[in-house]
Amino acid sequence: MKNIKLLLFTMLGLMTMPAFSQNVLSEGSIKMEITEIDSDNEQMAAQLEMLRGTATEYFFNEEKSLVSADMMGGMITMKSLVNNADEHLTFLFDAMGQKMMVKSTKEDRKQFEEEQNEAMEGVEIVYDESSTKEVLGYKCIKATLSGEEVPLGFEMWVAPDIKASNKLIQGMQAFELKGFPLEYVLEMDEFSMTFAATEVLKTVDAEVFKLKTDGYKEMTFEEFQTQMGSMGGGMGF
Repeated sequence: MKNIKLLLFTMLGLMTMPAFSQNVLSEGSIKMEITEIDSDNEQMAAQLEMLRGTATEYFFNEEKSLVSADMMGGMITMKSLVNNADEHLTFLFDAMGQKMMVKSTKEDRKQFEEEQNEAMEGVEIVYDESSTKEVLGYKCIKATLSGEEVPLGFEMWVAPDIKASNKLIQGMQAFELKGFPLEYVLEMDEFSMTFAATEVLKTVDAEVFKLKTDGYKEMTFEEFQTQMGSMGGGMGF
């Protein structure tokens, strides 16, 4: 259960990585899904099945960036909207009807990001440009997270033609990515999970950036973290 909880919070961080600018794509969307789940532990495998079908969509243009994530068959949904110019963030989280909203500025997140950077000291991203693969027509290079304090195996296939900003990737603000990861693999002691891009579109409807916030309770990031901790047992992780 501890591994499941760590996985879910890792996924939460990875799914809120909305602000990015591109050399090739100035606007569009990218859809990613969990495509593979593997575990020799039958109990663990059964728990992981609730994550199958989890999808994350990234929408972007020159002004705004949005991540929309759907987990556990819709039991948990998340939206993270960023103004690219000033990095103002609006984050919506809905867990089985419990709706929370967090608004923050770049300055609001400064201390949290500094703490995350400190936690990642001694960790680095290692690129192997001799190892490549094609994902949805984009050439990708292999990148791995390396360091003694890394709690899990993390391998990415990064597309240099889609330049990603790491500023809002939870726990990875200290790194400069060479592109957008179109596929990545998480490996822990008892399981592995693969996320892969299933669709890349070069246009986006501006209406997607208009969030519906009715029914959401606004709170600070600290209050959100406390609420998440209290919900852990009731959500099964």
